[in-house]
Amino acid sequence: MQRRSFIHASAASVLIPVAGRPGLAALVVASSNRDYVFFDERFEKAQRIVASWAVSTQPTPVHSDITAVWQGGLDRTMRDHAVRVRGVTTQSFLFCLRILAAEQADIEAQMSRLDRDLLVWKMRTVPRNSGMKVHHG
Repeated sequence: MQRRSFIHASAASVLIPVAGRPGLAALVVASSNRDYVFFDERFEKAQRIVASWAVSTQPTPVHSDITAVWQGGLDRTMRDHAVRVRGVTTQSFLFCLRILAAEQADIEAQMSRLDRDLLVWKMRTVPRNSGMKVHHG
């Protein structure tokens, strides 16, 4: 089995479909500037950090699963547009987001561990078919 297929299959097994949160898809689609901010609402520290950021979009509360967000329109947005994403989430959320985004776009990401549960991260994606390049540096 090729490594890429293995990783895709592994990610798919982690992404168990769940009922979407009311309004979650609307939050993803409504962002006209293609900036997204996510925080794991189970952790007060994540909420406080994201609340302290000056952001141009409404932060989206999530749990460790990205399925509802991805299927709510983020997949299409990343496929068609350059996107900036930030968050304070668990490692599993970021791991799955990176795998899914890499299927459609070139990504540049930075992250640091906040504590044993949370990561603070940011990511920029550029669709592969756009001709634009992600600058690493």
